[in-house]
Amino acid sequence: MFGGVQFDPAGNLYVGCRDGKPCKVPPVFQGDRFANQGDGWAGCTKIVKYAPTGSLQSDNLFPTAPQAPCAVYEVNFGAFDASCVLQTPRFSVDEFGRIYYPTSIEPRVTVMDNAGNEILQFGTWGNRDSTGGLPGDLVPTTDVPMGLPNSVAATDNYIYVADMANLRILRIKENYALEASSNGK
Repeated sequence: MFGGVQFDPAGNLYVGCRDGKPCKVPPVFQGDRFANQGDGWAGCTKIVKYAPTGSLQSDNLFPTAPQAPCAVYEVNFGAFDASCVLQTPRFSVDEFGRIYYPTSIEPRVTVMDNAGNEILQFGTWGNRDSTGGLPGDLVPTTDVPMGLPNSVAATDNYIYVADMANLRILRIKENYALEASSNGK
């Protein structure tokens, strides 16, 4: 089962897939009888990265098939089991190669760099009455409220999250902070 296809500005191809092999159970589900199928969590997926075999200048990024992936990111992407979600989860790659992916069962979105290092996570359980502190918020939350985040898309200014349980698309403004450092010289 595939979970989306993305390209970064360098022409790297990213493919989301579920290989059916068990992986680590998320901490909040240790002991859940549905999460523990065999020796681990049944919902493990991967985002696989392939370097182009051609070039952008030649207008042919992949004139030949890649021999092997250049990176494999094992992530808790989507839900426990594909049969409990109607749509395959979708991830996004931004212009800097950062990967944004949803984890439906723990309602959150994770952002990681191209080396697989987690940059941040956001999201908490929230129903249709939770609007994340916006006017009219009937059920206040301390984070971005989601029910079943299934797809993420990132632009230069916003992150869009499809929330299947609450039947809405969340638009989250990206904020950056400049940090100065010195090596002591």
